[in-house]
Amino acid sequence: MMHFIGFNREEEAEKWARKQIGIEHPVGFFRAISAVDEHDKFACVAVMTNFTSRNIDINVAIKDINVVSPREAVLMFNEIFSYAFDTLRATRVTSLSRGKNVKANKFIEHIGFKPEGVMRRAFKDDDLNIYGFLAEEYYSHAWYRGKKWIKTQF
Repeated sequence: MMHFIGFNREEEAEKWARKQIGIEHPVGFFRAISAVDEHDKFACVAVMTNFTSRNIDINVAIKDINVVSPREAVLMFNEIFSYAFDTLRATRVTSLSRGKNVKANKFIEHIGFKPEGVMRRAFKDDDLNIYGFLAEEYYSHAWYRGKKWIKTQF
């Protein structure tokens, strides 16, 4: 069972996510939305970085996919996408994933991202998949909670 904690414990969450994903260096400015398990340990963390007026990069680290129920995942991603699209008015969110991480790639597509390309040999031993999720896709997707959308942001 997972308990959503939002933006609480951001620095700790970002460090945990980097370790789970395998990123060695701090990411600079970030926001981290997270959830913990029944033992108050991180279960799922989404780290948003590289903010521009149009795009936000997002990396998601999950301790164990079996810990995250569909209901809890919906709550988590409602908050992530609401923050990116409703609060920050981003046009798109970008997610990057190692090519060999089949489970992560399947999950990224399941939550609404569309494959956009592959950076071949981005890592010494792997490629990097690029995914995008546009604001207009969010507003017609199940993650959207029905807030009034103003089209003038595009």
